[in-house]
Amino acid sequence: MELRTLRYFLAVAREENMTAAANSLHISQPALSYQIAELEKETGKQLFLRMGRKMILTEDGMFLRSRAEEIVALTDRTETELSEGTSEVHGEIYIGAAESLSLHSLAEVIADYHQEYPHVVFRFYSGTLDDVYEKLNRGTIDFAAVVEPFQPDGCEVIPMPSFDRMGIVIRRDHPLAEKNAVCADDLYDLPLILTTRRSLQEKQYAQMLGIPPEHFNVTASGNLIFNLAILAEHGIGAILTLEGLISDHENSFLTFIPLDPPVSRSLIFTYKQYRPFTKAANLFLDAVKQAFLIRQGD
Repeated sequence: MELRTLRYFLAVAREENMTAAANSLHISQPALSYQIAELEKETGKQLFLRMGRKMILTEDGMFLRSRAEEIVALTDRTETELSEGTSEVHGEIYIGAAESLSLHSLAEVIADYHQEYPHVVFRFYSGTLDDVYEKLNRGTIDFAAVVEPFQPDGCEVIPMPSFDRMGIVIRRDHPLAEKNAVCADDLYDLPLILTTRRSLQEKQYAQMLGIPPEHFNVTASGNLIFNLAILAEHGIGAILTLEGLISDHENSFLTFIPLDPPVSRSLIFTYKQYRPFTKAANLFLDAVKQAFLIRQGD
């Protein structure tokens, strides 16, 4: 499976039309059709459904697209890094991050770093711990900032110096909205919306909150907090989340109520052991250690 063929495949997936894809690639449409047919023959899978002039990815095609995007991105990044000069620090640093107000502490380090090395570009990927950790293992990101608990496998870990309170986001017209904090008894059988995380199961959430599993009532889950907020606005449930991720200004339908006793979560800065970094990434790692490890020692 050649890299050039993967680029052709991604162009067809993007344009959903063979002629448009061929034009974007500056090759003939018959030549592109032949390459896609050969790719399907090589993989033994039908990658597209032909619907008139429209090319729609099959399930196998969607799987290949996700892998092909990573392969092409990693190849392009490697070529760029190898072609970089040594007289000036430049390049790209890839960071996967969970949604958290604690990211402010990392943003401060990035701001200081960027003052010294203005030609370095930071590329962020936001997602759940599972999504971010998968990319870290594949080498498509350099570093990750994830919410504890986190059992690293072959990773170095640097605790970040801030914490976020956990609580629920609920409609302002709900009876619980009048409380300053909610306890386990308040959450018995309360419809809850969870952020998706394969490594943290529902029974672990129940145990963390002190709720018997039979009274832990999950009505929905997802990985995008914006979409979950829409569900909460319609009364589908209260979102179990960190403080500050959903707007709860006075004109909002929703409000945040912290847990009692308090439960807090911190971000962890992590990276794979023994992984070779670019000069830009090594300098950034030094800056993170300087900022976080020294601050913890004070």
